[in-house]
Formats: sequence, structure tokens, C-alpha cells
Amino acid sequence: MKIETLREKNPSLPFYTVFDSEFREYGRVIPFAGEAFEKACEKACEMPPSGTVYKPDIPELEQDGLLEKACHELRGDGSCQVGCCWGYNSLLNCLEYHRASEHNIAVSDLVLLLAKQTEMEGMDLPAGKVKAFFVPKGTTVEVYATTLHFAPCQVSDDGFRCIVILPRGTNHPLEKPRPETGDGRLLWAKDKWLIANPENTATVRKGAYPGLHGENFNVKY
Repeated sequence: MKIETLREKNPSLPFYTVFDSEFREYGRVIPFAGEAFEKACEKACEMPPSGTVYKPDIPELEQDGLLEKACHELRGDGSCQVGCCWGYNSLLNCLEYHRASEHNIAVSDLVLLLAKQTEMEGMDLPAGKVKAFFVPKGTTVEVYATTLHFAPCQVSDDGFRCIVILPRGTNHPLEKPRPETGDGRLLWAKDKWLIANPENTATVRKGAYPGLHGENFNVKY
């Protein structure tokens, strides 16, 4: 996949690669030997018939020293879990943020749709703030805690696979009612605050706040 093709097919969406200087405000590329993670993911994460799957921690991705390697080299020996998001997706639909950075290993070529939390107005993100970043297979990136992100988008009919490394417990179900103050209205899971595009009616009906304004981008490839 060439970035020129993505730009040509998505004229209303600013398109870059994670190696461009524009990515520096959102995250950084990290030299990391992730081949063992990729192989384990390809075996453990069978492609679904349709849609996307996300599991915050997958035993096969935390065995044979993989968890220790991720914790030591990417998380500074802090608590971490190794999961995966995979399947078929082309839509923006939602954006989320955490209180800590997220590490992604691209097991396939994929696109991340990103925005900056600092550009939010209260609980809303105005239109025109989302940018697209192409991530080649085998690339490891750190997505900063101040970066809004969500499920990657595919750039081929084969779908996408993306390893997701976060502090242990992130994205697990809430055990208490969400707070009524601050940005508690956006709390969707543990350490996961989420806004939805109003066109994503299924998620809004489940209680998501429709604070993601502008076009619900559909990435074409």
C-alpha cells in the first residue's frame, strides 16, 4: 500500500505515515523486535467472519517471555497486558483516550485515525480535527495518552491485526457506576473514556456520548 494511493482515495482526510513529522504530536515510532509477537498473534487471533474483535489480554501473547519483554522494553517494568484488536473496519465511528500511553504493534498494514485530546471543547471534539496515519506491518508505535484513537482501519480486503499493549486492567468492564463529575459521562470501561460519532447510532444507543463531530470517515484503499 502506498501513501499516495490513500491520499488520492481519501481527499477529505489528511493522510500521513507514522514516519512523518506530523505524527510527533500524537506518538512516536519505537525500534522494537516484535516478530515473536506478530507470529503469536497470527496464530491466536483468527479473523472473524465480519466486524472487529478486541481482547485486552490474550494468553498466547503473554507466554514464552512475551509479557516480560513487553513490560521491560516498552513499559519500563510497569504493569502491562498484551491484547489485540483485529478484524474488518474502515470507519472512524468513535475515539477514546486513556490515562497512559498505548503501544501498538502492526501485525498487518493498517491506518490509525487520531486526534488530540487538547483540541476537545469540554466533552466534544469539533469537526476537522481527525488525521489519518498509515502504519506499515511490523512497526511498533507509542500512542500518547493525550491522543484520541480507536480501532484501526484496514488497507486491504484481508482486514487488519494490531497488538495492543496497555497497563493491566485497561479496557476491562467497569465494576462501579461511572462518576457524575468531570469527564465521567465519557467513561466506557476501566481507564477508557469514549466519544462516538452521531452516525454510529448503535454505540450511541448503548449510552456513548455523541461528541465526535464532523464526517464519520470511511477509509478507502
